[in-house]
Amino acid sequence: MKTRFTTVDIRAVIAEINANYVGMRVYNVYDIDNKTYLIRLQKPDSKAVLLIESGIRIHSTDFEWPKNMMPSGFAMKCRKHLKTRRLTYIKQLGIDRIVDLQFGSDEAAYHLIVELYDRVRELNNILTFAD
Repeated sequence: MKTRFTTVDIRAVIAEINANYVGMRVYNVYDIDNKTYLIRLQKPDSKAVLLIESGIRIHSTDFEWPKNMMPSGFAMKCRKHLKTRRLTYIKQLGIDRIVDLQFGSDEAAYHLIVELYDRVRELNNILTFAD
């Protein structure tokens, strides 16, 4: 069983997410622990959940994960800025294990940048705003 995503794994997952989930709106953001987050996406005829585990993996999931009773500060910040925004693209930065998810249009886009490196710090996710 894999414990970390390689560059090839990341490329494959990004292709799947681009094919199936781009254009869906963020319904909510949940945290499972201090480095694992769920982004619930939806459009009128379908729903999906992206699991982001900082330093380890990113992929869609159908599993019902247990959520924290009280969301973390980062989850609340993501909710505030990403809720109802569309996932407009996801890309890998070069051949690094860094993934950039863009939510919203180019004029007022938010980027969630996820590092999938070894030796995880407590949080390797960065939320940015492009003005």
